[in-house]
Amino acid sequence: MEWFATWTFWSWLIFGFILLIAEAILPGIFLLWWGLAALAVAGLSCLFPLPIIWSWVIFAGLAVIASLVWWRYQHHKDQQADPHTALNQRGIAMLTQRGTVTEMTASGIGRAHFGDTTWRIKGANLQVGDTVKVSKVDGITLSVEKIIN
Repeated sequence: MEWFATWTFWSWLIFGFILLIAEAILPGIFLLWWGLAALAVAGLSCLFPLPIIWSWVIFAGLAVIASLVWWRYQHHKDQQADPHTALNQRGIAMLTQRGTVTEMTASGIGRAHFGDTTWRIKGANLQVGDTVKVSKVDGITLSVEKIIN
């Protein structure tokens, strides 16, 4: 335990790089922020001779603050992400999308163009050229409603 009391600029620098290397090997464990905090303490201890207890307090504070700031940023970013991007069912992502009817039969089944793809559609009173909105997904068939312009 005595070696903790004798940490210098070089100790913090090495510790910071060890944490950064560990983050590269074991991604996703927040070691990046701890490594950067250790490098910041190394920089501070190079500029100002700090008592070891203050070095550890600054390291702990920076590591916790950096981790919490990153967590808040990532959490906020995840909340704003489009919920349809993580779906494995592409049809569900089509809900509320607009398209143009390209084929239609008397039975109410046809095809519509959405983006760069055509989908099988089901809807009442539709004609070729109508603009439609997806209201429901049933397997590979999209139930659509005509949009009145």
